[in-house]
Amino acid sequence: MTNQQRWSVINRDSLGVEAKNLANGLFNTDDLFESEIQSEKFWQNLFLVKNASESQYDLLINKKRSGEDIPDKTLCLADSGQKFHGQRNRDWVSLAGNIHLSVFLKPDKVIKQFAPGFSILAAVSVLQTIDAIENLKGKATVKWVNDILIDSSKVCGFLSHTLTEGSKVTGTVLGIGLNVEFAPEVEPTDFVPKSSSLKNLSNNQKQAEQSFVFFELIKNLTRNYQILLDGGYFELLEIYRKRSIIIGREVIIKPDPIRPVPPVQADEKPKENIEGRVLSIGDNLELYLEGRKEPVFSGRLILKD
Repeated sequence: MTNQQRWSVINRDSLGVEAKNLANGLFNTDDLFESEIQSEKFWQNLFLVKNASESQYDLLINKKRSGEDIPDKTLCLADSGQKFHGQRNRDWVSLAGNIHLSVFLKPDKVIKQFAPGFSILAAVSVLQTIDAIENLKGKATVKWVNDILIDSSKVCGFLSHTLTEGSKVTGTVLGIGLNVEFAPEVEPTDFVPKSSSLKNLSNNQKQAEQSFVFFELIKNLTRNYQILLDGGYFELLEIYRKRSIIIGREVIIKPDPIRPVPPVQADEKPKENIEGRVLSIGDNLELYLEGRKEPVFSGRLILKD
């Protein structure tokens, strides 16, 4: 991750069984290199890929679903790649110099409100990472449910997928796409009027670069994951609420066309457009709108003003 990092050639067969199985899915070459990051004691594995041939987020989910063991506390970072996607399988444009991170965690314990909890974990960790860039501190906001904006420009999207056995969380996959050095050219929509990058928005070019942002991000993920494991869900939720850009705003929530990621299929969606002023975000990320008795749990949000 740094110019000073020392790398040595390794044989794929020298890896442990779990790591080897994952490497077989991530790498299309036998030319593998290994290094150790002295400053990171929590994370056990970091797989770096220059250009991923498929979504590493999907790969982790599918491997776990098929019964394969994945090493706990694993990071998969791609500089760029193909078949990356955001919420509801919408395309995500990947550019070298940005962060395309997939995370696998194996809590193997009961976690209350785990479904919104891991989404909030990703959101808060990204917000705190951006705060570490001097002139961007406090500027990043959350647009329900999984976009991070700065000055109304989208800079990040995140996903989470949790697997359970009974009441126990056996695995969680997080996907974080963060525009660090470059802003992708995407067609403006009502949902995402414009996009940008941290480097475009910051005057601190040394901090708004991939390596600095990556290490800040995994540091924040480490801390916030421990908070979640220790029962601190509402501590993280309060940060999410305070950094929300939608509370008090007039919004339109539209049904979200579903492009399922095989083999996942979902059919939940609001049946009609919902409009109103957002009063609050509930304990499970549901929205409460002025004059509406029932909360809104899903849909795609447009800011009206």
